[in-house]
Amino acid sequence: MAELLATVHRHRQAIFALLMIVLVIGLLWTARGALPAFFIGVALAFVLDPAVSFLARRGMPRWAGVLVMYVAMVALVWALIAFALPPIVRQTNEFISHLPELGASLAAMERGLMDWYEGLPLPDDVRTTIDAQIAASGQAFADLLRAIVAPTVNAVVRVATFILGLVVVPVWLFFVLKDREGFSRHVAGAMPPEWRADSENILALLGRIGGRWVRGQLLLGGSIFLATVIGLTILTFVGFPEFGQFTLVLALIAGILEWFPIIGPIVAAIPAILIGFSISLPSAIAAAVLYTAIQQLENNILVPKVMGDAVELHPAVMILALVVGGALFGLGGAILAAPTVAAGRDLYRYGFHRFGGRTPADAVQLAMHGSRVADEEEPPAPPASPPSEAEAALA
Repeated sequence: MAELLATVHRHRQAIFALLMIVLVIGLLWTARGALPAFFIGVALAFVLDPAVSFLARRGMPRWAGVLVMYVAMVALVWALIAFALPPIVRQTNEFISHLPELGASLAAMERGLMDWYEGLPLPDDVRTTIDAQIAASGQAFADLLRAIVAPTVNAVVRVATFILGLVVVPVWLFFVLKDREGFSRHVAGAMPPEWRADSENILALLGRIGGRWVRGQLLLGGSIFLATVIGLTILTFVGFPEFGQFTLVLALIAGILEWFPIIGPIVAAIPAILIGFSISLPSAIAAAVLYTAIQQLENNILVPKVMGDAVELHPAVMILALVVGGALFGLGGAILAAPTVAAGRDLYRYGFHRFGGRTPADAVQLAMHGSRVADEEEPPAPPASPPSEAEAALA
C-alpha cells in the first residue's frame, strides 16, 4: 500500500493531467450539440491556413492575412450568390415542379416490378416469406421516419445551438488562424513539462492529417461536380436536351453526396435516372451509363489518387477502412474512416519510435515520413571488395 501511495505521489502531475483531459472530454460530449458549427470552423481553418501561411511568408502579418482571406471569402460568396445561385434556384424550382412526374414514373416502375414479381412461378411458402420480408421492411422504414420526426423539440434546440455556434465561429476562426503557429504550444503548455514536446507533436500529426483530408474532400467534391456538369452537357448535345434543365442541380447533388462514401454516389444517381424515366427509357439508360462512368472514374482514379495522396493510404487499405468504419459506426464511420486510420497509423509510428528511444523531434519526422527518413539515416553499404585469385579461378 505504501509503495502504491508513493507511486501515485510520484506521478501526481500526470494523474491530475489525465483527470483534467477526461473532464474536458466529458464537457465537450455534454455540449456536443454546438460542436458541429465548430467542426465547420475547423474545416475552414484547414482550407484557409495554407493561404494565410503563404501571405505570412511573404511578410504580411498573420492577422492581416486572415482579414484578406475573409474578404476573399466574402467576395466568393457574393459571386456565387450573384451568378451561380439564380440558375441553381431556377433549376431547383423546375426540379420541384417536375417531382409529380418523377413520382408517377416511380409508381410505374413499382407497378412493373410488382407485376413481374407476381408473374414469377414461385412456391406459395417462398412467396409468403418474401411478402413478409417486404412488409417488415416497410414497417421498419415507417418506424425510422417516426424516430426522425418525433424529437421535434430536441431538434429545434439543436438547430438553435448550431446557429449560435455559427455566429461565434468567425471570431473563433480568426484567432485560430492568427495564432495557428503557437496554438499547439499553448495547448501543450497545459501538460506536465515532460509531456509537452509529445503533446505538441501529436497535435501536429493530427492537424496534418485533418488538413490534408479536408482539402482532399473539397477537391474530390469539386471534381465530381465538374465531371457531372460535363457529362450532362454532353448528354444534352447528343439527343437528351431535357437534362440541360437540371445540370447544375444534379451536379451540385453529386458533388455534395461525394463526401458520403459508398452510398453517396449511388444516391446522387437516383434523381437523374428518375428524370430519365420521366422522359423515356433511353434517357434513363443514358443517365445510368453516365453516372456509372463517373463512379468508375471516382473509384479507380479520383479516390485512390486524391484521397490516397492526401492521407497517404493504399487504395486497398482505404476501401477496407470504409467498409469496416461503415459496419461499425454507420455513415459517420464511413466518412471518417480514412482520416481515422491515417491518424492512427501516424500515432502508432510516433509511439513506436518514442518507446524505442527516439527523441520527440526524430519520432515525429519518422511518423510523418515513414521509412523514408530511416532509409536516409542508414549508412551506405561498403563497396564490394574485388574477388581473390582463388575465387576468380573457381569462377
